Amino acid sequence: QISGDEFFADVVRDILLYVSRDLSDQAGGFYSAEDADSYPTTTSGEKQEGAFCVWAAEELRALLPDPVKGTTEGTTLGDVFMHHYGVEEAGNVDPMKDPHQELKGKNVLVARCSPELTAARFGLEPVCLSALLQECRQRLSSARAQRPRPHLDTKMLAAWNGLMISGFAQAGAALAEQGYVSRAAQAAAFLRTHLFDPDSGRLLRSCYRGKDNSVEQSAVPIQGFLEDYVFVIQALFDLYEASLEQGWLEWALHLQHVQDKLFWDPKGFAYFSTEAGDSSLLLRLKDDQDGAEPTSNSVSVTNLLRAACYSGHMDWVEKARKILAAFSERLQKIPITLPEMARATAVFHHTLKQVVVCGDPQGEDTKEMLHCVCSVFSPNKV
Repeated sequence: QISGDEFFADVVRDILLYVSRDLSDQAGGFYSAEDADSYPTTTSGEKQEGAFCVWAAEELRALLPDPVKGTTEGTTLGDVFMHHYGVEEAGNVDPMKDPHQELKGKNVLVARCSPELTAARFGLEPVCLSALLQECRQRLSSARAQRPRPHLDTKMLAAWNGLMISGFAQAGAALAEQGYVSRAAQAAAFLRTHLFDPDSGRLLRSCYRGKDNSVEQSAVPIQGFLEDYVFVIQALFDLYEASLEQGWLEWALHLQHVQDKLFWDPKGFAYFSTEAGDSSLLLRLKDDQDGAEPTSNSVSVTNLLRAACYSGHMDWVEKARKILAAFSERLQKIPITLPEMARATAVFHHTLKQVVVCGDPQGEDTKEMLHCVCSVFSPNKV
């Protein structure tokens, strides 16, 4: 959106392809993770870090021996591929970052050159190079499929599914890829079926893939934590903006009301990470640092502002203000610990831009207008 560089769009497509292929349950949810280590071969007795994904130079030469037309005589697919991805005969992993020498002689494939530079290096047209690299990746994918796979964690968390729904919805909107939006909607429907209790109106924390590939709950279902509500609400807003399906917006507003009821601190303001009444907790805490995931209160500020714009309930704006006030000292002294809240502060002071799209949500002209809005980098809009 900012640069117009297709490289970044290709990275997004590759990530979403991996998630769709390897981290997706047949019922629509997203699994938690694959392990980083795995057995290098079917006869190995010990797992190694990165074994499923790394390559020795001789492996690549054996898989990609074909000569490339239009280049210097003797140039093979392997030569082109290895140059583009920085493959070295002795391996390209820094020994200082491999203390156990598990990656000695192995290569992590990272595009070291732009397609234009690699094409120029071998006298190829960029379009031709792109096709060659795609063919190489397909061959490697087929070869890698014969390796022992890493262990798959089939736990499905409401919060992490919310994050992934946001990713698919935003990518679908920005790239005009309806398939991504549909995948996000499928996952949201999964949440509503398996991680939402319609009787209480509350989210559940997790579910699992059972032995017969059915979706199962633990014996005593775990109630959703604050982060589950926050990331699912964010996801539903993103999905609504990508699809204009009213039901997702209505569910988001419902969950925001539930979040307020369960987690809001009326005395110190902001949200507790857990709800009241849990006898296993000595103290209810509030996360105050954006780490691998942004803290729930940081995301809640923007969620509340979006909810207020869509519903007209200005009490949500006041809640957003109180969260910022509660964390103001930390924001002033150590802003680097709360980058998402710093962004939310800017949204609060400059207000969200409202974009109104009129027409049939399923009409082609409406979809074209929506794509025009979403293709432009404007993060503070509803």
